[in-house]
Amino acid sequence: MIWKFITFFVRKLDPEIAHRLTIKFLKLGLHPRLDQSVIPINIGDLIFKNLLGVAAGFDKNAEVINRVHFLNFGFTEVGTITPLPQYGNPKPRIFRLEKDKAIINRNGFNNLGMLEAKNKLEHYRKKFPVGSDFLVGINIGPNKDSKNRLSDYKVLAENLSVFADYVSINVSSPNTPNLRDFQKKNNLEKIIKFVKDGIATSKTFNKKLPIFLKIAPDINKQTLKSIIETAHSQKIFGLVISNTTLDRESNLKSKKSNELGGLSGKPLFKKSTDILSQANKIIKNNNYKLFLIAAGGVSDSKTAYVKILCGAHLVQLYSSLTFEGPLVANQIISGILKLMKRDNIKNIFDIVGVIDNPKDAMNVAINGFKNYKN
Repeated sequence: MIWKFITFFVRKLDPEIAHRLTIKFLKLGLHPRLDQSVIPINIGDLIFKNLLGVAAGFDKNAEVINRVHFLNFGFTEVGTITPLPQYGNPKPRIFRLEKDKAIINRNGFNNLGMLEAKNKLEHYRKKFPVGSDFLVGINIGPNKDSKNRLSDYKVLAENLSVFADYVSINVSSPNTPNLRDFQKKNNLEKIIKFVKDGIATSKTFNKKLPIFLKIAPDINKQTLKSIIETAHSQKIFGLVISNTTLDRESNLKSKKSNELGGLSGKPLFKKSTDILSQANKIIKNNNYKLFLIAAGGVSDSKTAYVKILCGAHLVQLYSSLTFEGPLVANQIISGILKLMKRDNIKNIFDIVGVIDNPKDAMNVAINGFKNYKN
């Protein structure tokens, strides 16, 4: 009950102040202490005891890694981190859409920069080395005014790879001008090369460190296919689907729904899951080996289950922490375990990507496999 009250109180504050306060609470240890539920999944050499993670954007500066696992998450993705400290776009830049359970942000990669993150990651890794039970992804992106964005990706990979269980290349934020142009084949190949070069010259022992590409939901099928083909040919580990969207549904109810920036939360669920489902089909049809992390609109166990059925090996959330509070991961994981029991699923891997469209997947999430006709 106390956490519901705190969540209600924090949501009355300005969104950016509320976020800073949440990070402060976590740093001070003012948070639930939950036992980690186990829904294990192995992808490549990465072993996750729990498939639910915190998406990039929440812990921008790697400040609360050692606290997030107490909330029953299995991994976290810190960042987006840029080489130099960056203020980001002018405030106000975060807007809470209460009636829609959504958030619009135009932050612009506000963070304290690579050196500050490096210090925090170094401190964390002294107690919890790479390969510990709680996995850490590092999300990287260029400075807005960088003269060489490709070089930014390389220097970040070179300096931060040693602390990462995986690296996530952000080529999809809508709040950094022209960043999404890096999703084009030639540009993407260049970025991947620079990141790999950075990893090769880093101090990490794992020169084949898993690399994910975080992509936008605002792409057509041809672009998605091109990204997947490039990821396959460049031996990328997987995709994070997806970042926030610039699209606005006509049925949004909140007054601030026309603010500029990326939309996340419940209204993103359909669009991001459609892209996820398409990606899953392309990967299966071509027999590619790519792993998928799903983000966008996950708010309960059924929406998480749908993501898994549509191809997700791992699931991330962020906005639902704002609306549901610090117990949301616990509720989702316990709910998934109940759904697995209902459907007689012993290993979550057995149902990854087994359904071809989100509508059928939601039907299974609600009613179970027994009523599903393929």
